[in-house]
Amino acid sequence: MSVTPTRLTPPSTSYWSIIKLSAPIWVSNLAIVGGSTIDTLMAGHLGPTDLAGVAIGIAVSISIFVGLVGIMQGLSPIAAHHLGAGKHEKIGPELHQTLWIAVFLSIIGVLVMTYTPLWMTLTNAQGETAKIASLYLIINAIGLPGAMAGRAYLALNAAVSRPKIAMWISLLMLALKAPFNALFMYGWGPIPALGGAGCAVSSALTSWITLLLFWGIWHFDSFYVRMRSETFSLPNWKIMAAQLKLGIPIGLSAFFEVTSFTFMTIFISRLGEVTVSGHQIVANLTSLFYMLPLSIGVTASVLVSQSLGAGSAESARRATFNCLKFGICCAVVVSLILYFFKYFFVELYTDNASVIAISALLIPFAAFYHIFDATNCIGSFAMRGYRITFAPMVLYGVLLWGIGLGLGSLLTFTDTLTAAPLGARGYWSAITIGLTISGIVVGFLAVMVANNTVKGKKVWLK
Repeated sequence: MSVTPTRLTPPSTSYWSIIKLSAPIWVSNLAIVGGSTIDTLMAGHLGPTDLAGVAIGIAVSISIFVGLVGIMQGLSPIAAHHLGAGKHEKIGPELHQTLWIAVFLSIIGVLVMTYTPLWMTLTNAQGETAKIASLYLIINAIGLPGAMAGRAYLALNAAVSRPKIAMWISLLMLALKAPFNALFMYGWGPIPALGGAGCAVSSALTSWITLLLFWGIWHFDSFYVRMRSETFSLPNWKIMAAQLKLGIPIGLSAFFEVTSFTFMTIFISRLGEVTVSGHQIVANLTSLFYMLPLSIGVTASVLVSQSLGAGSAESARRATFNCLKFGICCAVVVSLILYFFKYFFVELYTDNASVIAISALLIPFAAFYHIFDATNCIGSFAMRGYRITFAPMVLYGVLLWGIGLGLGSLLTFTDTLTAAPLGARGYWSAITIGLTISGIVVGFLAVMVANNTVKGKKVWLK
């Protein structure tokens, strides 16, 4: 990507500016993931069977959703670059094409999500657990198109440095999640009690409400007047191709990362309800804590893109370095909190002693790799600002699937490399190795790209 000098002012890349931009993104993402946490907490109180069914439903639906949404993420660096370059009028048409992409991807997602026999076979789910998981997936698919389109607006708001809109909407939906869950899980009047599957009804409802709110703000808030176009654009294959060139590797990266944990859940479920429940609690905790480096990563992508749009490679480098340093410091603190207060967190989910024991056994792995996962996340997002998405995708695929799932399967189910099968610890050991290597390599590449761009050297990763 060439950096043409302009007279435009690049964004501030100070630590305070990073905090101001990333904090609302963090709250927004935390609220979104908090919905899954509420599902897990409330299902856990219904019993291990409901928790296991919801755990499978969440794991499958999130992996499909995140992989598809990732493909749409080409919008964020492109829109941020247009903003930095002062080309506001190009932002609206870009959004329209992302919404078209969301429509096409939603069709695929609904078909895959509702093919429940495949997922029940993979997870070896049977009886009531399979029934709950299948119903969860079918209902959740109804909300998928709304969730996909809503994420386009969320990405746009972050790109134009207006993340508080998404934050307030996400908090409102989080406030509605628990009462909606209770309504459909336990029933009321003519509404039947759906048990754990009731969580999916509230998720579908809040997805469509979120989209409606984003649409209204985009159309009626004067802030966006320079960005909006008079008519909704028809599919423009050239614009979509440019977005997909960035978005497909991003989507595959997200797919590799999320499905590494999804397949962990699927395979660990064969070890029994207690083991998969303990694993799911730790997986949910790590998802919650991951929201902080994710928000800093989004901030890095936005600031790098806006800086390059304004013609300042030096500002882009400062954004990369400052976001990495800030994110790693935060990750160290979070890891220490997770490790030393592990029983406090686990007991929020369940009072089952066997499940607590499994979760406490797995948390040290999560606490260790979180630091490298944060580096990995922020570094890869910073490179998105430089329009580099292919290299992180390859790393994710090799390290998370090859080591995380490949080595993990050997350690979990066989004694090929150990005296005896390690059970759930096998997958968590392998994923820790994969994320550690990935974090080191991606962090190094992000620094190298930032330095080479300032020096005017060709970035071979492109």
